[in-house]
Amino acid sequence: MQFVHLQGKKIAYAVEPLSYNPRSLSLVFIHGSGGDSEHWRGQLTGLSATATVLAIELPGHGMSDGPGENTVSAYARNVCDFVEKLELTKVLLIGCSLGSAITQWIALSGKPWLAGIGLVGAGARLRVHQSFLEGLKKDDAREALSLLADFCLSPSTGDPLRFSLNDKFGKTDPGIVYGDLAACNDFDVTNRLGEITVPTWILVGRDDRLTPPKYAEFLHKGIPHSVMEIVDDAGHLVSMEAPDIFNERLKSFIKTKF
Repeated sequence: MQFVHLQGKKIAYAVEPLSYNPRSLSLVFIHGSGGDSEHWRGQLTGLSATATVLAIELPGHGMSDGPGENTVSAYARNVCDFVEKLELTKVLLIGCSLGSAITQWIALSGKPWLAGIGLVGAGARLRVHQSFLEGLKKDDAREALSLLADFCLSPSTGDPLRFSLNDKFGKTDPGIVYGDLAACNDFDVTNRLGEITVPTWILVGRDDRLTPPKYAEFLHKGIPHSVMEIVDDAGHLVSMEAPDIFNERLKSFIKTKF
């Protein structure tokens, strides 16, 4: 892991390859609620021959200093500071779930280094079921965390990833996940999608129960000239459930647009 200091916090990130040109195309990945850079392990290893691949760990996540944030705009400031600290000049920003909200927020801010965006397991608004939020505030939040882990995956997803994700969420600070989901719950850019003008790639698992394909279709209709794709036998975490398909679809988008 590599580290930068932003807003008084040590922020961790993974990067492949270690030596890169900040002026070349950089793929900057943003994980979802309660996640970390492992969310993008398949992309770090599978896309490094295509472009520089960086996976930030948001404040309070992975090896980054806390506390976490509870608004999308606050997380977006951290990501922008990260990109600018590393002096990246041509960024394809790709986010899943909470990360997709952060990505849309940044796309609406008109950053000169933003060359395009990828929205995975995304929505223009991300309402969270109240039972998740209430469960995370209980003294024992393990049931809510386990339920969230289960909802992230397709019924077709094998046991190794299912067990791994459940174990990971079981060890995650419920307060961090609560802040993440609260940020998602308050996010709504349904009336601003037409303002996103950079090349946009939208990917969703057909079995996504948290942000089903109809959410992606709404994004596709609202964002001019966007590209939308569906992956069969995958749920909310397409990058982990079907990494090879994810990578091939993204490489095709990059080849077409960049």
